[in-house]
Amino acid sequence: MFLSLASATIGQSFFELRNRDLYRSEGDVNAPVSDAEGVPLTGTNYVAELWGSASPESLQPLPAYDSGKRALAYFYTSWGQTPGYFWGGIVVVANVQPWGWAWLQIRAWDTRQGPTYEEVSVRGLGGYGESPLFYAQGSPGPLCDPPCTPAALIGLQSFKLRAATSVLMRKILRQENQVVIEWFPGFKQYQLQDTSDLSMPWQNVGSQTTLTSATNVIGSSMRFFRVIGFTE
Repeated sequence: MFLSLASATIGQSFFELRNRDLYRSEGDVNAPVSDAEGVPLTGTNYVAELWGSASPESLQPLPAYDSGKRALAYFYTSWGQTPGYFWGGIVVVANVQPWGWAWLQIRAWDTRQGPTYEEVSVRGLGGYGESPLFYAQGSPGPLCDPPCTPAALIGLQSFKLRAATSVLMRKILRQENQVVIEWFPGFKQYQLQDTSDLSMPWQNVGSQTTLTSATNVIGSSMRFFRVIGFTE
């Protein structure tokens, strides 16, 4: 009895990291995530993460129950799965008691913009987004005897990522006296630019193009390259 009471005093509440959880007695969760154009996210480039805490001012990324590391949820990519939905296992809110209430928020981003939400949001180049804050009741989960089902993310709403404003480089290769630069699509037109000094203005190389690659002769001096994307 002493051990049972001691474990119950540890503040831990558990949630299922998924944005589609139907047929729960306490309510359904059905909140797909889309890009800036409204296209549901799919593929390994996109991840979601649950942030939470006992107060809305102290949100932090929540760890996975099985590893203790940041829990990342991946969007479905298998044949037959509906785009826009993710699943990431069981997560822990350490400072919320079992059956307690937690402030939560889903944050999602394109990992090609950066490996963590913090890095991508600081850069401010789009490709990331957050759900509205919501308040949900947790579960004792595996602390129950027998174990309880982790709580669903009741109250989660759909959201869109911010429009990406950066061009993502695919590869840069040197072929004898030429450099080949390739980038991912996503804009209507592109402008390759270069400079020999990052403290100096960038100069256009050629005209705007709809292509997603460029080949340039390597000169005797060092040069830096970048690609600007245009939506119109």
